[in-house]
Amino acid sequence: MKLPIIISAAAILLVAAQVTAQTPTDKPSPPGWITATNKPCKIWNPQPEADEAVTWSGPCKDGFASGKGILFWTVNGKPDVEFDGVYANGKRNGPGVMILPDGSRIEGEWVNDELLSGDRDAI
Repeated sequence: MKLPIIISAAAILLVAAQVTAQTPTDKPSPPGWITATNKPCKIWNPQPEADEAVTWSGPCKDGFASGKGILFWTVNGKPDVEFDGVYANGKRNGPGVMILPDGSRIEGEWVNDELLSGDRDAI
């Protein structure tokens, strides 16, 4: 009597394992806050990635990046995006220059972490 129960349980576990293995694990994470590794300062992260970190050279106000500074992103310990500009309440607000990993630059005016106007130039 126990053998059919064991076989049924094993079959259920096998199917569950196959479904889990087929579920994509690299779904994008929702936007949220990330804390700088060099100071207790939060920064808005519009596109979170696994194994990323950020440092902030500017001031913090009420626990959020605020003022002029340079933000350095790393992914898996390797340099990624750099932003040299103005932050307010942890979001890009004001003039700034973003340098992408391929060396291209985006210079413009940000409002509430969105590029309001600017130019993208390759270096």
